[in-house]
Amino acid sequence: MSLDLIAPRPGGDAMEAAALWCIHLSEGELGEQDWSAFEAWIEIPGHADLFHDATTVWQASGAIGDWPQVIALRTKALTRFGKTNERRWTAGLSGGWQWAMAYAVALLLAVTATSIWYGNRPQQYETGIGERRVAVLGDGSHVSLDAVTAMKVRMRDEGRQVELVEGRAKFDVAKDPLRPFTVAAGDKLVVAVGTSFSVELIDGQVRVVLYEGQVEVRDRSDLARVAGGAPRRLVMTPGSELIESVGSGQPPRISRPDLSQSLSWEQGLINFDGEPLARAVEQMNRYSASRIRLADPALGTIKVDGVYRAGDLDAFVEGVAALHPVRRTMVGGDIVLEGR
Repeated sequence: MSLDLIAPRPGGDAMEAAALWCIHLSEGELGEQDWSAFEAWIEIPGHADLFHDATTVWQASGAIGDWPQVIALRTKALTRFGKTNERRWTAGLSGGWQWAMAYAVALLLAVTATSIWYGNRPQQYETGIGERRVAVLGDGSHVSLDAVTAMKVRMRDEGRQVELVEGRAKFDVAKDPLRPFTVAAGDKLVVAVGTSFSVELIDGQVRVVLYEGQVEVRDRSDLARVAGGAPRRLVMTPGSELIESVGSGQPPRISRPDLSQSLSWEQGLINFDGEPLARAVEQMNRYSASRIRLADPALGTIKVDGVYRAGDLDAFVEGVAALHPVRRTMVGGDIVLEGR
């Protein structure tokens, strides 16, 4: 193989930056700020091509990947990267063959880190106001997302990880005993293998409804302990619902809801059974660009019952006003409920 294939070329600083990013990526997951910085860097014209070119150089330099000099240079690069006060790791290398070796190592790291980046970066799913969608995950699991819902998904060999950022989703999990399926929401972690359940994180409250199978609900914080030092865990049985406010520290409330009504949102219906008006308003607002507001927070404790079509704010307000001492006014396009 000719070393001309990996000789220095213009843009070496960008290649060095690519190598440093690769080392950073290979050391583990990046934080949100790091991802933003990396994405900003790779969008600069020419930088994405460095990763593309790395594939060709990988094939050309694969034969020297096990040379002692290459291994030594790789170790040296990793060590120097961790020392913020040292000179950049490619600086100081003397001799054409050493620079060429370092360049090859950088490209080898680039190819490896690119696959790590795409493998570790979570896949994101989002819905807007009044929008619902069904997603099929890489393992065959089906997820039904309600309006104004956001989640992140990572599929790995050791497990399937979902983070529900906000909103509500129903999970029909593909069976895979060797890869637990976890859903993080607020300060809770729901662990399943193959089952059907929904998780909701709205207005600081977590709700888990189990339809089939079995799930275990845990506290995400290692500091959350019960007497005796054991983590607090709860095994749910089919037909049960867990309700707990994020960060409350109080035992969750377990109930036995009407499962058909709990899934009415999948058909575009919102079911309220003794729901506080404040929470009911929050639910209805997720399906309409117009909004309902309460003129007095004290009205939020009124209990609301009934089934309403998602997005039909007028019918909801009429129903509430017919049964409770409230009236509607219009303020800047919003519906304001006030006492009467």
